[in-house]
Amino acid sequence: MQLQIDMPRPVNEELERWKAVKFPVPIADYGFSEPNKILQKEVYTYAKEDNFNALFGLLSDKLEHVSSEEVLNIIFKHVAASGNSLLHVAASHGSEDVTHLLCHHFPLLITRENFLGDNALHLAARAGQSDTIQILVNHVKIDPHKTLDLASLLRMKNNKGNTPLHDAVIKGCREVASFLLNEDLEVSYHKNKEDKSPLYLAVESCDEEMIASFIEAMPEGNLEKLAVGKPDIMLPEDKKGGNLLHLAASMGFLYGARLLVSRCPVAASQRNDEGNLPIHVACQKGHLEVVRELLIFWLDPMDFLNEKGQNILHVAAGSGQMKIVDEILRNQDLEALINEKVCDGNAPLHLAAMYCCSEIVQALVSDMRVDKMIVNNEKLKPSGVVAKLLRGRRFEAPKSDGMNKRIDTKHEDDAARGVWNKSHEAEVRKMRKVFKVLVEADDKTECDLPRTTLTTEELNRGVGNLLVVAVLVVGVTFTGAITVPGSGSDLSSDWSKTLMRAYIFLDMLAMNWSLIAAIILCQISLGRASDVTSSMKKATLCNFYSLHCMGLAFTFILAMTLQEHDGFFMVIITFHQVFFVLTQYVMSFRLIFSNAKSVFCLLF
Repeated sequence: MQLQIDMPRPVNEELERWKAVKFPVPIADYGFSEPNKILQKEVYTYAKEDNFNALFGLLSDKLEHVSSEEVLNIIFKHVAASGNSLLHVAASHGSEDVTHLLCHHFPLLITRENFLGDNALHLAARAGQSDTIQILVNHVKIDPHKTLDLASLLRMKNNKGNTPLHDAVIKGCREVASFLLNEDLEVSYHKNKEDKSPLYLAVESCDEEMIASFIEAMPEGNLEKLAVGKPDIMLPEDKKGGNLLHLAASMGFLYGARLLVSRCPVAASQRNDEGNLPIHVACQKGHLEVVRELLIFWLDPMDFLNEKGQNILHVAAGSGQMKIVDEILRNQDLEALINEKVCDGNAPLHLAAMYCCSEIVQALVSDMRVDKMIVNNEKLKPSGVVAKLLRGRRFEAPKSDGMNKRIDTKHEDDAARGVWNKSHEAEVRKMRKVFKVLVEADDKTECDLPRTTLTTEELNRGVGNLLVVAVLVVGVTFTGAITVPGSGSDLSSDWSKTLMRAYIFLDMLAMNWSLIAAIILCQISLGRASDVTSSMKKATLCNFYSLHCMGLAFTFILAMTLQEHDGFFMVIITFHQVFFVLTQYVMSFRLIFSNAKSVFCLLF
């Protein structure tokens, strides 16, 4: 059997020769010296292309023929346009040998910053140069003088407050991030000027391998201890004060949420500044898979309430997330949530209605388990809430991001109404659709659908249409009185005289109803009506009754005109007209009697 012997890596003799060369040792102040010259192109190229022989040959020549001061100036005072030293250039381009020699001879360069506050480790991490990063880190570790602490190097921040680990995560350099984590786990909690730690950025990136590297690098239970003992590390890293699990839930990052909740279960029970648990945030954003994952960690669905007392169905219904609502309705274990009330007494159906979610309202009222007559603390049913909001000035419509925008539904000023029309008319139409769904679901209410939300355009169009009808009826009835139809018929019989009197009476009624409607509509057009909605209703009723009178008048004059014709023909015509008159009254029976009071008030 042949034995395999691991041979040591061949030593680079040229590299070792240059390590043995004595270059001037700078004083500590050189590490903070101000740059005074741009790097020569050839020097920059040597560092970029890892041509250490050419670079250090040039430095050696300067040392021999010029001075040691000139060598130190090239190393410490000559920089690229962005303030990068030779070590910045070499480390960011993966020039391992040049990086090794520069660290060996000029270790002060390791902490040297460019104009953006980046040291060589920042640039190497951003470029994903894991080999040069290892050289930098190993040099600090083996430095016999211990001039630099490794933790201090790894935690150095640039002008944005980012450590090298921040930059590695932002650029998605997983290998570099994993290496830096293993060297210093504590840096994963350090926050930049945006108040974001590398751990937070890893969750925000939704990069499964990246977040796995962070979680695996942490000792068992370490993340949970942080959440309990150092909540400032786990918690307010976003503007809503949410923890990392809130962030994963908000972004729909299922893998990250699963890892975080498994390693840190307490994070699932922490609330953000809005009082919401991570599962509420997932419901707001409609991330169904994350909601399913988080449900596994709760024994009782009644436990996950936010500070408003809302369960996940309340939140999903109020945010317009149909997928979540449908999932909850189909889950028998969550049946107890369906008619649960929050602190103000609103059930999920109330919230879906007031936030203008017609699809969710339809789904809820179609479910036999949903109490459609449930009332809140104001004794209002869902339809009552909608009616109150439409007549009561304001309601909130959900945006696509889960937040809500306030809509104003009443304007005293026409100019304000015109501005409002352009931006919010669609939301009010949606609210009317919600009201219709509730009424069709037999959720009867004494609150009539208010008409205070008519736009200026709708109002003008309605007035114009009604006025046209009124004027036409006036014209027809006036003409009918002057040129009486059937004047050529025999009026000597009592029956003919009775028919003629009935025709004239009904023609007069039709004309008077139309004149009243026209006068009311003119008042609205001139802005003299105290209650536009009521006036429009009265004008509509007047037109309605005038049309009925015209129909009856036509019936009487037709009977008088045809009384001398064949009996069989008379029977057919009479039956036809009576049938349509009765049909008109049957179809309008409820309208006639439900508005009798309004007509009585109008007349008397």
